[in-house]
Amino acid sequence: MIEVEGVEKAYGAVRALQGVSFTVARGEVFGLLGHNGAGKSTLAKVLCGLVRPDVGAARIAGKDVAKEPLEARARFGYLPEETILYDELTAREHVELFGAVRGLAPAVARERGARLLEFLDLAHAADRGAATYSRGMRRKTAIAMTVVGDPEALLFDEPTDGLDPDGALRFAELLAELKRRERTVIVNTHILGLVEKRCDRIGVLDKGRLVACGTLPELRAQAGAPGADLEDVFLKLTGRAAKGAEGLLD
Repeated sequence: MIEVEGVEKAYGAVRALQGVSFTVARGEVFGLLGHNGAGKSTLAKVLCGLVRPDVGAARIAGKDVAKEPLEARARFGYLPEETILYDELTAREHVELFGAVRGLAPAVARERGARLLEFLDLAHAADRGAATYSRGMRRKTAIAMTVVGDPEALLFDEPTDGLDPDGALRFAELLAELKRRERTVIVNTHILGLVEKRCDRIGVLDKGRLVACGTLPELRAQAGAPGADLEDVFLKLTGRAAKGAEGLLD
């Protein structure tokens, strides 16, 4: 459903992506991990058609994102890392607007949007302007906007940023529902617990390269760390280690 084939992208002398290849199957939740500057944001922009790769291709449901952008985007939902809303619009208006963009009938967009806002604990503020929302409320609104059209494939970039524990739980439950509906999902996050519990497979980006890809047991085997948690596996695969802060402020 989502295919990344030999993608390379450079910004001057900086090689943001170097020959990245992987696939995500229908109904699979794929976690994408990497340190800051590893290339995750560039890869997300390639998948959304916001950045053209120098080499390689990205495809959504068989549609090349660079060559068939409208067809690919029609099948793809994207939650960007930064939440951008119209301050004068309410959560309800935002969600119904995105439903209309996705081609939903007004009645369907209205009903589905109301269910999503209720589920995300936003019903009490659904008719207030977004300018009055907290950071978490804005994030919940953006999540509802991303899924209201029920696209075949989705990419969530740091989806739980700004969410409290209840909000993070709602997002995890939403992932389970998307999987039940056989939607294809990439979760780009630094929250290792979310990936460890909710993702079927995990890709690890480091300095623009995909250094590992597989289930958690497969990553443990590659790292030579049987039984280790995802944090330790991630550090081993990316060649990092804990430094220790003893005496740092003496």
